[in-house]
Amino acid sequence: MNRTLGYVRLLRLERAISAATGVILTGIIVKDLTVFQWEYVIASLSVFFSTFANFALNDYHDIDIDRFNKREDRPLANGVFSPSVAVWIAGKRCIIAYALSFQLRPIPRYMILAGLPVSLAYNLYLKQYIAFKNLFTGLANAGVILVGALVLDNNVETLAWYLAIIGFFFSISYEVMLDIADVKGDLAMGVETIPGRFGTRKAAWLSVIIGIGAVFVNPLPFFFQVDPRLFRDYLFLGLVMVSVANRLLISRELLIDQSPESVWRLKKRLFRNLQMGGVCYLIGFLF
Repeated sequence: MNRTLGYVRLLRLERAISAATGVILTGIIVKDLTVFQWEYVIASLSVFFSTFANFALNDYHDIDIDRFNKREDRPLANGVFSPSVAVWIAGKRCIIAYALSFQLRPIPRYMILAGLPVSLAYNLYLKQYIAFKNLFTGLANAGVILVGALVLDNNVETLAWYLAIIGFFFSISYEVMLDIADVKGDLAMGVETIPGRFGTRKAAWLSVIIGIGAVFVNPLPFFFQVDPRLFRDYLFLGLVMVSVANRLLISRELLIDQSPESVWRLKKRLFRNLQMGGVCYLIGFLF
């Protein structure tokens, strides 16, 4: 792994772009972002750099676990960078995120200002406890949607709450699945996780039940007037059912095979499934 690829993987560039894009898409979905708005550029960049800081701290905390699990995709565990580099990167990105957040309205500003120290506490201490291990990521993803809805006003539309709840449970399901792959390292380092306490098979079932529950509510705006743009929109229904079918296939494979290799393969597919769902909603709103 060269240093350029190491930076990309340390900072989870794709995940950071996805989070920043989530702010923009939420603005479009709730009809706050209808023309170019600098406030949305600032908010998305603040979330972008906050995400960088969070993942750098995550790898800093998990370096021994990643070494134990022989994670070839982790630059700190593979010696591409020293742990101090991750701390320096996280600190610098936090400063940038803070500086940008002060140009936002009070509520999204306070959400970002509060989120960064919570992220620090989570990555350096709280994530070793099962009560916090998956809760933080669910709240973080829901928070991205809520920030996107609050950039221009104090009103969180019903649809934004709906999407935030879906994002919360999707993230819980996603993180439980990832913990399955890391269970040996977590157990060796004393980190309590659902797979470590209850076994990988039960954790897989939990991930599947939560994930399918989240994805199966995706079509509901077609049947109920969550938003008039999606109600009885057959284009939206057809597209979102593709996302549902894809999630079912992923869930089936996870229940069949909980090996680390299987989980890492499904990880990419599940992240694409999340993106697919977002695109389905966007197309439904625009067309």
